[in-house]
Amino acid sequence: MKELFSMWKNTRMILLVALCAAVYAAVLIAFKAGIVIIPGITEIRPANILPIVFSLLFGPAAAWGTGVGNLIGDFLGGTLGPGSAFGFAGNFFLGYVPYKIWGQLFVLSSGEEPRMRTARQWLEFIVIGFIS
Repeated sequence: MKELFSMWKNTRMILLVALCAAVYAAVLIAFKAGIVIIPGITEIRPANILPIVFSLLFGPAAAWGTGVGNLIGDFLGGTLGPGSAFGFAGNFFLGYVPYKIWGQLFVLSSGEEPRMRTARQWLEFIVIGFIS
């Protein structure tokens, strides 16, 4: 868990946070007027696949980036409110959980970096997606 805070000492990780936040917010805003479930509160979010991929690519920077990106999306989409704090936390963990559990799924884990070259790695990715 210390990597969540020690990453702020690395300039590259800070830039990755900004990149993840910008891309995630842009995709959230693009689909904000899509299929609304509860007006002003939530909608179907195709952007939620991005934190899982970002997490495996960028580690803890993805967690911070998706949390901040969600706040930006709420602000620019007109849904910023008290629930946005919970949205930050939920999206933060959506970006952190895949990073932490890759390689920890016992029988399903390939024991390698996430390169998606084998069927076993794809299966692990799909299971992690459902867990997240």
